[in-house]
Amino acid sequence: MKTRLLAALVAFALSGATHADDRRIDPAIWFPDAPAEASDRARFLADAKAFPVLEAPTAQALLTYIQRAEALMAQYQRHAAWLHLQTARDIDDHVSRDARSAVGDAADTVVTRTRQTLRHLGDAGFARDVAAVPELAKYGWLLARATRAVPHELPPGEQNILSTLSDQASESLWSIYQKTRRSAAYGKVHTTRGDFDAGKDADALAIDPDRRVREQAWKQRQDALAAQAETYAATLIGIVRLNDRTSKLEHFADAPEATYFARLFTRADVDATASAVEAQASVLQTYQRLRATRLAERLGVAQAHSWDLAMPMPGFTPPAFDEARMRRDIPAALAPLGSDYVARFRALLDPANHRTDLATAQGNREDDAFSLAAPGSPGTLFLGRWKPTVKEASKVAHEGGHAIHSELMNERGVSPLFNHGPGWMHEGIAILNEMLFYEYLYRHSDNPAAKAHYLQAQLDEMTFEIFTSAEEAQLEARIYDGVVAGNIRQAADLDALTLDVTRRFDIWPDIDPQLSHAWIGKRLMFEDPLYLANYLYAGLWATKMFDMAIKDPKDFQQRYAAMMAEGFDAPPTELLKHFFGKDLTPGELVGADIDVIRKKVAELARLYQAEDQASLGGKTSPAGH
Repeated sequence: MKTRLLAALVAFALSGATHADDRRIDPAIWFPDAPAEASDRARFLADAKAFPVLEAPTAQALLTYIQRAEALMAQYQRHAAWLHLQTARDIDDHVSRDARSAVGDAADTVVTRTRQTLRHLGDAGFARDVAAVPELAKYGWLLARATRAVPHELPPGEQNILSTLSDQASESLWSIYQKTRRSAAYGKVHTTRGDFDAGKDADALAIDPDRRVREQAWKQRQDALAAQAETYAATLIGIVRLNDRTSKLEHFADAPEATYFARLFTRADVDATASAVEAQASVLQTYQRLRATRLAERLGVAQAHSWDLAMPMPGFTPPAFDEARMRRDIPAALAPLGSDYVARFRALLDPANHRTDLATAQGNREDDAFSLAAPGSPGTLFLGRWKPTVKEASKVAHEGGHAIHSELMNERGVSPLFNHGPGWMHEGIAILNEMLFYEYLYRHSDNPAAKAHYLQAQLDEMTFEIFTSAEEAQLEARIYDGVVAGNIRQAADLDALTLDVTRRFDIWPDIDPQLSHAWIGKRLMFEDPLYLANYLYAGLWATKMFDMAIKDPKDFQQRYAAMMAEGFDAPPTELLKHFFGKDLTPGELVGADIDVIRKKVAELARLYQAEDQASLGGKTSPAGH
């Protein structure tokens, strides 16, 4: 009976069936119709082009000037939302794609000229203007951001040439990576339900009841990566060399220093934080061994492998997570964030409000999930294709978190110049929602097998965001160091480095050495180099917020509401100090978060014991919750 239940789940996953009706965002949230958007866009482009650089404005003229920049940025964000929705619904809509690029360039012009105006004033001139017009004080961080990059900027003509050429080269290398991945031949895997593609049908094959099927599918994917490894290596090494050369032309020591500078990190901080996480790797390994031992026992094998990790435990079938349940459970899970937040999330998902865009078939839609928001309108959510699984519902909690965050900032008057901050801070807020979602499912499940399943999902999220992100940050930085030093020249060098780094954190590379190819699957190394470190800080912050929200929801809600109203008008260290009420170093965050994970691992071990006792007692548990 258990095998038939699991087989039914696999067949369901392979069929692509869903329980949700298609939903569409009403673009009138931003503009009445397409002609109105196009007309307003033409005005925006003209106004942005005419936006000047002021040499010596009076204090009142400076305030008026910055307020004009804010109005233009609000206008830009409305067009960006409208146009992104069009391109997401139809990836072949090149007209909207070009228009989106044009408004983005125009917005960059507004920001650049605003910064140039502030640079002309300098610290002394700005302080004098603040004394005359105190309202200008809230733009102090804008001045700081404008001046900190000056030592690394080339003369305008040279900077434009460098930026244009490096952007084009980066896009070309990213395109090579994408085309190589898409052209990979993973091969077919024979199952009792027919033959399936080891790549396209990877998720469904990963939960096939036949272990030989899972193993074959996993190994075929690894072999397909290895077959094109030299192409991937040449592409990644080309990206590293391009970024290294560009960074040095801009007077940075290397690419990591340049990228982290732009994202308000330093190389020393990232290295120290990743090392602090590595020092706690035994906690991750304890969890992995607990899971591996449990899987081996339940599957009746001597050693669990990577191809077993997605398998639900025998005796438990994850329930389908249809749209109605998504709309019910996600807002309920976010109760620790306050009643106002919950009401907003319900409104976001309510079909009557036309603020969520989802489809049951991929079609020509973008294969992604993201939020869309702009001043003067509520947040919205786009899902390329809805699948009725817990994993997809977790994405809704995450991306919906971005939507509500933007909505709250906009409603509370955060300047459009300050409603986008460091990526890791945005991601931390969204990851918190995922952690709360899994906590809710865990706490509201009524049998040990279901509780263990959701607690594992939560631990997978926490350990991935912290340990895997630290591992990835170390790996990527060492790839850059190795390429520049001439020690990394080919795929075998990248394989060896990957094993060296990952073995310090994980148990799985020693069990399945094919994981040496893991660098190939780390898409962001090719698409957005050195971005992965953002997730390390996001994971640390999210886990700390999760702990605060669970321990003292009332206090946390007050801090959270205040943070949502602030925007990003100060350095991250100041924003965090305001949120926590004290300075908190990355090392202290690591220690506090590892304690949370350690306790969760102990909870999971107790759940396994409870399952065993129930089994010995002859009890059976329902599959769902």
